[in-house]
Amino acid sequence: MKIAGARGITPSRVPLIAMLALAATIGLAGCEGDNGNDGASGPTGPVGPVGPTGPTGPTVPPVVGIDDGGPVTIGDGSTLTAEQIEQIGGLVATLDSAAITGNKAVIEFTVKTAHGGPVLDLAASTLRLAVAKLVPAQGGLPSRWQSYFNRDGTPSIASPALAKTVQATTETGAAAGWKPLGAGKYQYTSARDLTTVTTPIAVSYEPSLTHRVSIAIQLAGEAEPLAPDNPFKDFVPAGGAVSKDKLIAATENCAACHVRFGEHGGPRRTVEYCVVCHNPASIDPDAGESVDMAYMAHSIHVGLEDRTKPYVVYGFGGIKYDFSEVTYPQPTAFCETCHTKSDSMPQGDDWKAYPSAAACGGCHAKGLTKTGPSATTGLYTYKYQHANTQLASIVFDDGTCADCHRASGVAGDILESHKQVEDRQAIEQGDLFTYKIIKVENAEVGKAPKVTFQILGSDGKALNVKAITTGRLRLDFAWTTQDIHNVADVAGAKYAVDRGETLQIDLLVAANKDAIIDNLDGTFSYTLASVLPAGFKSDALGTGLMVALEGRRQMEDGSEAYPESAFAFAGGAARDKLVEQDKCEDCHKRLAIHGGSRAGDPMMCVVCHNSSAGGKWWDDEDDDGVRDPGEVGDYGPLALGAFIHNLHNSKVPAMTETVTYPQNPARCEGCHVDGQDAAYFTARVGALPLTVDAGTDLEDGPEALSASDDLADSATAGTCKGCHDTGPALSHMAANGAAFGVAKQLAPSSSTEACAVCHGKGRAVDTAEAHAEAVREAAE
Repeated sequence: MKIAGARGITPSRVPLIAMLALAATIGLAGCEGDNGNDGASGPTGPVGPVGPTGPTGPTVPPVVGIDDGGPVTIGDGSTLTAEQIEQIGGLVATLDSAAITGNKAVIEFTVKTAHGGPVLDLAASTLRLAVAKLVPAQGGLPSRWQSYFNRDGTPSIASPALAKTVQATTETGAAAGWKPLGAGKYQYTSARDLTTVTTPIAVSYEPSLTHRVSIAIQLAGEAEPLAPDNPFKDFVPAGGAVSKDKLIAATENCAACHVRFGEHGGPRRTVEYCVVCHNPASIDPDAGESVDMAYMAHSIHVGLEDRTKPYVVYGFGGIKYDFSEVTYPQPTAFCETCHTKSDSMPQGDDWKAYPSAAACGGCHAKGLTKTGPSATTGLYTYKYQHANTQLASIVFDDGTCADCHRASGVAGDILESHKQVEDRQAIEQGDLFTYKIIKVENAEVGKAPKVTFQILGSDGKALNVKAITTGRLRLDFAWTTQDIHNVADVAGAKYAVDRGETLQIDLLVAANKDAIIDNLDGTFSYTLASVLPAGFKSDALGTGLMVALEGRRQMEDGSEAYPESAFAFAGGAARDKLVEQDKCEDCHKRLAIHGGSRAGDPMMCVVCHNSSAGGKWWDDEDDDGVRDPGEVGDYGPLALGAFIHNLHNSKVPAMTETVTYPQNPARCEGCHVDGQDAAYFTARVGALPLTVDAGTDLEDGPEALSASDDLADSATAGTCKGCHDTGPALSHMAANGAAFGVAKQLAPSSSTEACAVCHGKGRAVDTAEAHAEAVREAAE
């Protein structure tokens, strides 16, 4: 824990504090009086003047040559200055060799800086050594890691679920086994004799089994974030090749959402290290929950989706960790997101063949029961009872799951079963269709735009659009491409539709379907019934049309498909691309919003999520075209940048309980296109103010279209305040040209904001650099 101001004690005051403490000690243990009664206290004397500030103490100089791969002396990290820590950048550790010699683990490893320089004089106390054996699959249960280092898990709350459990731990490096080899290389021999492990449970040493040795480097104080990823080695002590090493979930798969782990103070970085402690024999006594990696990770990610109660565990000091608020941004049925077979994860597909109540029960928690834990093994015994009526009366023992859940079993292939889960099925069936906008013509004032489009099936052949009767299929028209705003008549301040909504054409409505022209070449065309008004083009707002083709399909069996939407620009320059679809789908698998009707590239979202959309908003959830009372909510700004920032920071009032974010929001590159200065430093040149309050008019009819009473934020500040919303931050922005909640003006706001003067690329407070620093500080 960091104590504010601890470094601010000047050298001149430290001796004064020490002398006061010494004087108090002398007063208690020195001269004795005559034991008479104490007299009355005298009046308090005046406060003396503040003494002069003592000289500044010496500072530790930067490490010379570190940027060129020079050596650095670290110790336990506690003496490193902030400047030195920044210079070092991070540590890289490699495990050069691992063996069991004389019944003890003997390892050699190398530690370097991020610049390649050797780390010298590393303290033995920084080492955390984990050693485990892989217990083979037996009794229908999958193989499991069993740590040789264990401790009694004792309760830390008043009413724990269990009086005592077993918890795996690590061995802290000791000087007796520590041997520096020079040039950043070290040797360590464990204190633990692996043949004498009897408490809190007996763990027999079996040299013919696969063993794993992994290490963490835990530095002290402000240097903690320098911790390297955890190297590991799997080997058979008795000799021979490792035939089965249980490499199931790759750390890089987790990194797609989490970027980098930093658990238990920072040094626990990789899944391969975590599983050595988070094995089935490790249980939290307070909550009575297993902290086995599979069960724990599944339980956390599923949240309350398929659980009757939240997954809760307790840390040191009785700190409660309630994971009920965690949300998962894609269907949990996509097991392959974490578990995929590869060269580095040869058992990545094991989940398809080795189901168990313990591992699968983290997601499928309803019906899971347990007894124990066993005093001899520390393990729970699990059972499972299915919810369906055919099996509801049967309680199945763990280890029997694969009898039915297999390709030729009664329950069928496990992967195929997951593919039948509705939300996963809809995404995968979406790949059976391809939406295309071939061209957009007549995107000019006074002309009626004509859109030529096509839908391809899985066989690559064009579908007859006019024959589609189910699902949803729409064309969305939005303007202008400089910054989508959907204002039809600039002079009259009239919106084309409610509050900047897109002009939407439902192609399944009979009148619109009749207007579709079959071009007899697999393409179809639709022409708007009205021409584009004069306000479509202006000096301030630019010109250009954006058109999107979107809508979910309905399959013959009644299930749905979420195809990727298509969009195109015409009559003006394409809108700048600021965020990357692939980056969004690292977490989301596929962006499929509004019931799956809008899917794919987030660019298409701006047809609705534009600068004019915000405040009280009608979300036609049932797509019936009728404004129901429950469909009106206060969402704040709906312009895409501001909305997404607010959403990922849980600041959209209607969605605070449904969205969480698995990484630091200061890491802008998590979503934004790399190298796009405009995405980081300031709004686009033509960006309009963002509506934040749609005013008092929310009735149907002309009043609902008026922008005259709308309030808006300037574009850059309105987007950035999604994260930076403190009073000082807002005041700082306002003092530099930002506007908040002012009368809506249909003119670019970027010229009034001076953000780029300081926060531009290469400037004093470069936005990218400042955010990188924020990420580092958060890690500390």
